[in-house]
Amino acid sequence: MGYLIAASLAVLMAGSAGAHEKFKFVGAVAAITADEIAIKAIDGAIYEMDFLDTAAVLDKNRNKVDRATLKVGEKVVVMALGHDMFDLEAVEVQLTER
Repeated sequence: MGYLIAASLAVLMAGSAGAHEKFKFVGAVAAITADEIAIKAIDGAIYEMDFLDTAAVLDKNRNKVDRATLKVGEKVVVMALGHDMFDLEAVEVQLTER
């Protein structure tokens, strides 16, 4: 019985350890590479995150656009997942001015 309870707790803890928090950043693209994007948020802080090929890039009407069109200085809203502010992955980048 004790083994069953311990195994159940281990499964619950492992499940919550893998969970990601949702983050939303509003600001401008500060830097961009093939696999990373940095956003200068409206609070003045710069947040760096992974920018995988699976991340959607959308115009202000939520139509998909080519990620190669992203430029430094463009105003964006970025939805990201991560464990904390230092471990982030961009999931969606929405341009706000085009």
